[in-house]
This record gives sequence, C-alpha cells and structure tokens, in this order.
Amino acid sequence: MNRKDLETFLNAARRERAAVHANEPGCLRFDIVLFDEKDGIGAFIETYSDQAAADEHRQFPHFDEFFDAIKDINVNWTARLGTVVD
Repeated sequence: MNRKDLETFLNAARRERAAVHANEPGCLRFDIVLFDEKDGIGAFIETYSDQAAADEHRQFPHFDEFFDAIKDINVNWTARLGTVVD
C-alpha cells in the first residue's frame, strides 16, 4: 500500500474509531493495529459487550461512511470471530 493510501485508510479508521466510541456503548474496545507500515498490514481489534452490540455496529451510518472513504483503496479483509478470555 502506498503512503497516500495508507494515510487515507488510517484517517478513515480513526474517524470510525471516534464515531464508535461516541455512539456505541456496547463497543468495549476498538483498536487500530498496524503490523507492517511498509505493506499496510494491520487489524482492527473490536470487543463488544454481546453479539447484539456487534451486529448493531454494522447498522450505524459511520460504518458505511468508513467503507465509502476507502472504496478506492485496495484493501483485503479477513474477519475473524473470537472470545475474550479472562
């Protein structure tokens, strides 16, 4: 991923994180993790209070706004579900 695309992506991701924190009390954690800046490899680590909160996340306007903001960037997604272990 070139530097311009990475900055576009990170700016959109930061706006998404701020919107999630402001509007989704069921989201307990939303982290943006960049593993390899050169290649633009990273992850979102999202933790929700329950499945309903996770499902609701996709209904907020900011969810679509994030994807609209990055539509011209080549991004590959792999979603994985997990369980928080105490």
